[in-house]
Amino acid sequence: MDTAGAGMYATVFSFMASAHKAGTLMTGSDDGLVHVTHNEGAEWTNVTPDDLPKFSQVTMLAESPHNEGTVYMTVARHKMGDYAPYVYKTADFGASWARIDSGLPASDFCRVIREDPNREGLLYVGTELGVFVSFDDGANWQSLQADLPVTPVYDLLIKDTDLIIATHGRSIWILDDLTQLHQLASRAASHGNHLLKPRDVVRTPDDLFAGFMESLGGKCYHVSIGQNATYYVDEHETGHKTKRLLDAGEDLERGARITYYLEAAAVDEAVLTIDDADGNRVDSFSSVIPEAKLDRHGLYITAVAGMNSFQWPMTYPAGVKMVDTEYHDRPGGPIAKPGTYTATLTVGDWSESQTFDLVKDPRVTTDDADLAEQFDLLRTIQDKLSDTATAVNTIRGLRDQLAAWGQRLGSDETSDHAAVVASGTELYQSLRDVEDKLVQRELTSPGDSLNYREMLFEKLSSLPPVVASADSKPTEQSYAVYKKLSGQIDAELETLTALTGTELASVNAELARLGHGAIGI
Repeated sequence: MDTAGAGMYATVFSFMASAHKAGTLMTGSDDGLVHVTHNEGAEWTNVTPDDLPKFSQVTMLAESPHNEGTVYMTVARHKMGDYAPYVYKTADFGASWARIDSGLPASDFCRVIREDPNREGLLYVGTELGVFVSFDDGANWQSLQADLPVTPVYDLLIKDTDLIIATHGRSIWILDDLTQLHQLASRAASHGNHLLKPRDVVRTPDDLFAGFMESLGGKCYHVSIGQNATYYVDEHETGHKTKRLLDAGEDLERGARITYYLEAAAVDEAVLTIDDADGNRVDSFSSVIPEAKLDRHGLYITAVAGMNSFQWPMTYPAGVKMVDTEYHDRPGGPIAKPGTYTATLTVGDWSESQTFDLVKDPRVTTDDADLAEQFDLLRTIQDKLSDTATAVNTIRGLRDQLAAWGQRLGSDETSDHAAVVASGTELYQSLRDVEDKLVQRELTSPGDSLNYREMLFEKLSSLPPVVASADSKPTEQSYAVYKKLSGQIDAELETLTALTGTELASVNAELARLGHGAIGI
């Protein structure tokens, strides 16, 4: 059947060794014959389906991981000019066969079939053009293409709860988290909103170089050793940022994927909350995004009709943002500790909760007590950075008010007004002195820390990446650095408290005596 004469037929093209019954083997050839043996090849029986034409190519024999005797088979006849799909199932090692390809495209021949080892009757078929799924053991099929390119799929492998796809010419692709398909199949007959149970997630520290020298709207380059790749950073409406790589494969997106189905779009607000095992609130996320983008911070969820998903980064919320600055990030929250967490989705009067676990990287031997100590130190550092940002925000608010009162009263040269203006000017400078010790005001770009001296906020901000760089107990040096910097910050915060309790009170008393309003904190 080969005009070039290079290919000789009657070749075993697919081979299956039963995992259920020792000594049972099954073969499929490229000229359309299927044989089985139950005694390790001593005797073979022809079990070719009666309706399988000659010179068909048996592309795959796949035993069910659930039931002895059940084997699935894909057959291709494109070399004979027949591009139809042929998919068979036997429940008795080939004694009888049934076609199960109804619903597959009429001109898309099949190369591979697999049954999900985690759910009986959930089938995946790879064709010349893509991937299809059946939730009912082949009675019905639908596309599972998603963003997979149109490409021949030569093999499929279910690893844990991921589907690995081997294509011909378009590399290897992975469909992450099949647990969503498992649950959708189980709940297909029900109606209404569903919060699917998230799968357990390996707790991994954030990339130390994430965000380093990245920019929106232009090409970025990995700086980590061993990761040479060019990519764009895409910012989504939910606040998530993802990398779109141009010359490399994508890593599994970090975090816990929370998937939910809404029968109708949320009319008002939808809220997703994350609680720890003790019922303490970790974080919450709303579907309501402020219209003013400048007011946006954090992450948001979608609440549209149909399937929605949210990627929780496994971290606690960020701390207090410093106003009037673009290059001082909010103090980031630490990564959550290993343990059980509860996701709760609330839409109107409806609510549903599901639990999932954050598990340690199996390569990590650090015990939970040390990870808890690391978490506590990171939270302590975050709180101190937030205290610093709050103090700077207070100072800047007071300085703005003092400057405004100075301009308002400065045109009046009476002794009373001149005295309060002088007191206000002195307080203004004292506040500026505290601010300049807490934060470097001259930072106007990410690289300015090379040109201007880092102050207490910048110095302490450099400590969390060190503490969180590995799943390990904090070092003594980390505690020493925190103790030194936090002590210096506390001294400035005490100075600020004294200024607002004495000098500011004095200025306000003078303003009140003159019949003017007070300067508020």
